[in-house]
Amino acid sequence: MKIKMILLVSFLLCLNGLLASTITSFGSGQRHFYPVRERMMVKSLNGTWKFKLIKGLLVPNELSNWNTTDFDISGWGDITVPGNWETQGFKIPEYGNEIAELTGLYRTSFDYDSAWEGQHVILRFDGVHFGYEVFVNGQKAGQWGSAYNLCQFDITPYLFSDKKNILSVKVMTRSMGWEFDTYDCWGIAGITRNVELFAINNTYLENVTFVSNVNPELDAEIRLRIDVNRFDKIEKNSLQLNISLSDPQNNHLLNFTRAISENINVYNFEGFIEHPLLWTAETPNLYRLEVCIVDAKGQIQQRINEYVGIRSVTMDGYELKVNHRSILLRGVCLNEIDPKSGRALTYEERRMQLLKMKEANINFIRTAHYSFAPDFLKLCNEMGFYVCNEVSFGARGADNLSKEEFIPELKARAEATIRRDKNNPSIIIWSLGNENPYTPIVEEVIKYVKEKDPTRPRGLPQKAGDFTAFTKKPSENVDIVMGHYLNDARIDQAIKDTRLPIIHTEYAHAQGNAFNEFESKFTRILKEEKVIGGSIWCWSDQAILTNGEMKIGYSSNPKALNRDARRDLPKEYQGIWIDSKRFLDTFGDRGSDGIVYADGYPKESFYLVRKMYSPVVVLTSFLNGKLNAKNTFSVELENRFDFISLHGYQLKWQVKNLQKVLDAGSFWLQIPAREKSVINLNTQLPQMVDFNDLTLYLEVLTPNGKRMYERNLPIELDGSNEDYMSLVKNAASTKKSKTKVTKTNASLTYGEYSYNISHKGVFSVVNEKGKTIETPLLLRVGRPETIMLLTQGLKNKYYWNPYLLEPIVEEFAAIKKDDGVYVTLQCRWNRNGQAEQYISGEVTVFIAANGKVQFDYNLKASPNANGNFLECGLTLNLGKSFDQFDWLGDGPYSSTPGKTAYNERTIWQLHRDDIRFNGNRMNVDVGVVTNGAQHIAFLSGNGNMGVENVNGNIHISQNAIVAGYGTKFTSPIGLLPIADVAIQGTLILFAENAHEDASILKSIFKMFPTVVPEKPYLRTYGW
Repeated sequence: MKIKMILLVSFLLCLNGLLASTITSFGSGQRHFYPVRERMMVKSLNGTWKFKLIKGLLVPNELSNWNTTDFDISGWGDITVPGNWETQGFKIPEYGNEIAELTGLYRTSFDYDSAWEGQHVILRFDGVHFGYEVFVNGQKAGQWGSAYNLCQFDITPYLFSDKKNILSVKVMTRSMGWEFDTYDCWGIAGITRNVELFAINNTYLENVTFVSNVNPELDAEIRLRIDVNRFDKIEKNSLQLNISLSDPQNNHLLNFTRAISENINVYNFEGFIEHPLLWTAETPNLYRLEVCIVDAKGQIQQRINEYVGIRSVTMDGYELKVNHRSILLRGVCLNEIDPKSGRALTYEERRMQLLKMKEANINFIRTAHYSFAPDFLKLCNEMGFYVCNEVSFGARGADNLSKEEFIPELKARAEATIRRDKNNPSIIIWSLGNENPYTPIVEEVIKYVKEKDPTRPRGLPQKAGDFTAFTKKPSENVDIVMGHYLNDARIDQAIKDTRLPIIHTEYAHAQGNAFNEFESKFTRILKEEKVIGGSIWCWSDQAILTNGEMKIGYSSNPKALNRDARRDLPKEYQGIWIDSKRFLDTFGDRGSDGIVYADGYPKESFYLVRKMYSPVVVLTSFLNGKLNAKNTFSVELENRFDFISLHGYQLKWQVKNLQKVLDAGSFWLQIPAREKSVINLNTQLPQMVDFNDLTLYLEVLTPNGKRMYERNLPIELDGSNEDYMSLVKNAASTKKSKTKVTKTNASLTYGEYSYNISHKGVFSVVNEKGKTIETPLLLRVGRPETIMLLTQGLKNKYYWNPYLLEPIVEEFAAIKKDDGVYVTLQCRWNRNGQAEQYISGEVTVFIAANGKVQFDYNLKASPNANGNFLECGLTLNLGKSFDQFDWLGDGPYSSTPGKTAYNERTIWQLHRDDIRFNGNRMNVDVGVVTNGAQHIAFLSGNGNMGVENVNGNIHISQNAIVAGYGTKFTSPIGLLPIADVAIQGTLILFAENAHEDASILKSIFKMFPTVVPEKPYLRTYGW
């Protein structure tokens, strides 16, 4: 009996696989129809359908008649189409290709439209995951197996004209090529794009191909190919093609007419337009193309209206040119997923996404790793984005790339992609697959794509190793080589070897908030003549909105789980809690790789991209000025647009003494594309300014008045700029001081505040109301464990945790002098409470008679200490009474090696609960923590000041050491072995009450306005 059961299970598994392998993207016998998308001509079947999900790929006996018109579906659930099973609660989301074998049965009904009488009715699915079969009134109309490609079915023979029509769709998580449609992302299923009906006559438009060739004089040759077909070979009516190309004012620039002949299916037309308005991402000019089949009476039998762009794409040496001008691709990879909508994004969701990309100065999108829904390309055409459109065959199906039986499948996917998308001007590159090995089968598909569309360049996105080999001997059918995560050595080698231009189709991996390589990588892109741009991985986190239960991914034996089935990190790093009930599940480190969060909220990385990708930049880094004189400040600007001048753009400027505006003006820019220009700004500087601190604030405004770029330039005043630290240290005493020294404590009282340091290394500030702060002399030796650190530490945990260490004071000495109290402490901070590894050295505390406290420290690691410091410096816990940090320095974002360009120097404020609060700030002259009534001021010897909210307690660190954040694939910039590091630093602090009039803080900050925290989430995965 047991043997029989085993044989039965084996048979069923084989049958399941056989059923899946029959769902292909080729050989369906379906005719091709040029998609009709005019709103008045299309009947949408989107909406609420009936649905039943069953395990396996076999429909059980009790459901064998599920697709018949009289089958009882009253017990079935409701599902929204388009949509995913997982986002609507029918199944648990699964990751990558670890997707259970499931079948979803869909049913809906529709009425026969009397307007269809005498016509053929076509049913269109724009996208279904993964394989599916279609039944109309119980009869099979066809099947398809490529999730991201449309398929259309002639359902005319199966329709009822006198009663409801029943549409049934069987969707399976398997097809012959299903693994090609799975990636390092959530593997979610369902009917994910529009389902629509339209009707056509016996003679119909099978294909429309629009090609423009722009000559060096920027005139355009237009070529049109119209493919016409018939259901019946004999056409009773006399028909002709009427074609027009119109500008936005509806002026017909080209008109064509030709009779349709029974024995001719292909019609070619050519035209010429002098100096048309050309399409680029900077000038997305569109023309309306109308193609009509008209009968002898002038009645329109079929009409296609779509917007096309006149532009050419050519390769010239190592340059990618649009309309004979080289372009630079400032790009990002985009995955078609939304936490609530799944893969069924709405038009408005896409539009908002693209508007945010415009704000980040992105001009290039790689559709990673498949062709997106038609609305996306329509928006890119209209809004102006270059698109690298990818044919879907991802690396999880790579084993099939040596099997010849998959050639028809891959060609069918390529053909479907090109057939649907070829007339979109935004698409300037075809890419094939993602990170696949280069095999003879891949080469055959590349060649096929070139034959289908020779007007666009082609490339293969490759892993670093494959890229290096391919660059030396590329296919003759590719025009661009495409590499992923190339280190400097590989880039050097590629530039030496390549005879083709390079695109970094994935670079600067943005996991968590790290994004450590982007500044350096993009700076190099700007310098390398053979590199034409790149696309950051990636735009947004890839998340599904759940309740946070995480029912998959964990096991008592995690090694037994495949990578796509296993969560490597603890639950608290698996995503983001919006509130206590809603969770953005990124599958941990796997999907937390965007420059915006999954819901579109920008990370710090977004602002770094915005700054670095700006097409208008200020090249000047500092200025020299003279007080009590007329000054001309020469500022060099660069226009990095490829086509448009800065006519209509405005440069606004202010000369400021801290927060006081001394002079201001504006300047209309006229800089041509790809050129630099020096702008001279004239101003009269006064005889004196506070602290000799002057800055030129610059803003570039777009023609619609929106700020797109800013830069603050310090003005050097003949070497007389103020040193804030010296000013504070040397401030005159205006109040009486009183000192007290014992064997266990030293203190000095200045005005209302008493500063104390104990023999246990506890520092406190006390006023008449009690202790303002009380803190041990903590040593920061790292950062909080976050998603980035944990990912980097999966194989080698190089960082110390806990990262805030309490001191062991081995010696304490204090003496009293006329200028204050001097305290020396010999301290030791043990790693994780262990005595074997530690940091030790001397901390001196000088409490000056003017009420200023200076901490100096000189430390080193024990001989056997190992690992690395991400940050290291003396740290004070200021407690919970302070809730705001104001500073004069670089901001508002964190500053670490590799992430500095987005910051500018001015006065900034952040609430401790702000999502961007934690992190090191650089070039800080003065920092202040405040609660409105009291201020504690800090000055750092090297300008580094780390702030962190630890359970509501603000911690301030004078960071002697600061490393970058690293990336998923690289170590943090500036990461040094502990043994090689000298730990030395200086921190000064003093306390003031808010009501004090003669206050240096009031002179600098004027006031401390209360700020409201940005807190979009309950809890995030951190850096």
